Amino acid sequence: MGTAGTDGHLLGDFHIHTIASGHAFSTLQEVIAAAQGKGLRYIAITDHGPARQDGPKLDYFKNLKRQDSLRELPGIRVLVGVEANIINSWGDLDMPSKLLSELDIVLAGFHNATGYGGSSVAENTRALTSALEKNRIDVITHMGDPRFPYPVDLEESIAAAAAKGVLVELNQSALHTWKPENIAHYERVLTLLSKYHMPLLMSSDSHISYTVGNVSECERLLTSTGRDPMTAINYSDELIRKYLLKTA
Repeated sequence: MGTAGTDGHLLGDFHIHTIASGHAFSTLQEVIAAAQGKGLRYIAITDHGPARQDGPKLDYFKNLKRQDSLRELPGIRVLVGVEANIINSWGDLDMPSKLLSELDIVLAGFHNATGYGGSSVAENTRALTSALEKNRIDVITHMGDPRFPYPVDLEESIAAAAAKGVLVELNQSALHTWKPENIAHYERVLTLLSKYHMPLLMSSDSHISYTVGNVSECERLLTSTGRDPMTAINYSDELIRKYLLKTA
């Protein structure tokens, strides 16, 4: 089911990194070719924001957005975006608001070595909810994920995202090891997404072309908790257009 549209085929993957992120392994061309080969109709190139030392500079995002050839590729729509970093307790991101507004899609989250130094659940939650309030964000990535030292109050954070119409992803990269603490965390995320009537978005968080469109462990979690993976945004052209092509 990992690469499964309207006919039961996965249509889009909206969290993908290229070699420009510094610690990923595939070029933009390789990522696009892999997506085309798997029949994806939409992908988002969301390299890390510049606060990471190995991340691309701002000019990379400006210039990528200007590449008209990306909008002329057969059978696939390539969204130019970013996985921006929350860099302080006030919820600032590592990208100017003007550039954020010009991108097709904006993901945001906490990452190591980006200058953020939150030391408590309360501080991390305040930073995240402030980021939602003051920035253009479409998706929050790996919210409170146990792999990162930035736990948040999940209910307060998801309620804040719901109030702003911001999606919260299920992250394949976090789930692929099927560690109990990661499973329990994302089960809680799912419970809260249901409580606040939020749609489901699965993300590969791919760092190599072979894993583009692979959300098999997200689907496994949904199935194990009695949810139908086919209800996720990724399988519906209508939902993709409603939630992820608002400015693209």
